Amino acid sequence: MNVVVEANELVRTLTIEDEGEKIKNLVEEVVKELSKYANVPGFRKGNVPKNIIKAKYKNEIQEEVVRNYVNRFLPEILENQNLKPVTQEIYFGDIKLENDQKIVFKVSFEIAPDFELKPYEGMEVEITKLEVKDEDVQKYINNLLEKHAEYKKEDKEVEEGDLVKIKYHIISEKGEEEEDEFEVIIGSGTLRKEIEDAIKGKKVSDKVELENIPLYNEKGEEIGKAKVEIEILEVKKKVIPEFNDEFVKKIGLGENVEEAKNKIKEELQKQVENIKKLEAQQKILDKIASEYDFPVPTSLLELELQNLAQRYAQQLQAYGINPNRDMLEAAREGLTKTAINNIRVMFVLTKIAEKEGLTVSDEELDREIERLAKNYNMTPIEFNDYLKERNLIEGIKSDILRQKALDIITQKANIKEVEKQEEKQEEEQNG
Repeated sequence: MNVVVEANELVRTLTIEDEGEKIKNLVEEVVKELSKYANVPGFRKGNVPKNIIKAKYKNEIQEEVVRNYVNRFLPEILENQNLKPVTQEIYFGDIKLENDQKIVFKVSFEIAPDFELKPYEGMEVEITKLEVKDEDVQKYINNLLEKHAEYKKEDKEVEEGDLVKIKYHIISEKGEEEEDEFEVIIGSGTLRKEIEDAIKGKKVSDKVELENIPLYNEKGEEIGKAKVEIEILEVKKKVIPEFNDEFVKKIGLGENVEEAKNKIKEELQKQVENIKKLEAQQKILDKIASEYDFPVPTSLLELELQNLAQRYAQQLQAYGINPNRDMLEAAREGLTKTAINNIRVMFVLTKIAEKEGLTVSDEELDREIERLAKNYNMTPIEFNDYLKERNLIEGIKSDILRQKALDIITQKANIKEVEKQEEKQEEEQNG
């Protein structure tokens, strides 16, 4: 075997020349498989002479022989040449098969960029100063009480916030009629304002009638008018519980109010610390991206652009917008810089993980697979099998290593907390 390596920026092209018994065996395997399906006039399938198959399917045989050769022998060749493709995108061509015993072909792929790590210990980072205040605890309590609020029937006039059961009867100008019963919270925006205003102040059994109420189609265009008759069937007032010892015991928040408030404060503090950590790490990632300018593999760039464009499309769909091809193409152009920065950061974190001697234990891998499996509504075993089938386990390990590297940088960073006002003033001075 003879291997010649050519380098062109991040692309490596290998010219591989090999001959002998293993090439002959590869050819025989391919021809034998082809003979099962070859359709040649005058011959039954499975009975076509080898020389005819070789003549008729010369190009197909060459490509399949190289494909099988690459699958079996390329990993060893790459290891001997100390080369590692950055993606599974491996191309081959310029094939020459001589006498079924000698083959020459080219294989090309991209490798990771080579760069020197810059100092990452003691990185200067500024984040927003956040503290848990008494009003934050009270806001949490208010939301908790709202969550556990109940609606109770009362003989009262309809007010804002009441849960009202109504029976409506709509008669359009064209004589079309519709009636039904349902419950609605007054002030929630479910009913149109003119109807809510007419209901307020009424009691059970009261009826209201509204004339010339506009009707609209899905586009918001007026398509006619109608008479609306409404009867009040039931009125329920929102009853918010009191934040007392009985309440906190009932929801499992503690034995008394003081204990519950301490637990709430601890929970809020955890949330604040997590927010500060995420902000610090994002600032660190931004700083890393700004410090490096090495070239990135085009194959990785394309994959990252696809991921970013997909996320962008999902965000639009969440707002009820179905993006078309032009919108996605325009987004790709704007996302290119972000994609390049993301890839550079990935390589830097990988290199830091290597320098720090970081590893991934089986337990850490299992925990991450279990976490990801929940996102895909799969069991850990099912998700693990899915990853193995697609050779994605190493990718999961790499993600864990990069997160570990980022955690180390964060721990070693010089993080300064600044007031929001100071941060705003600094932005105004810089901008």
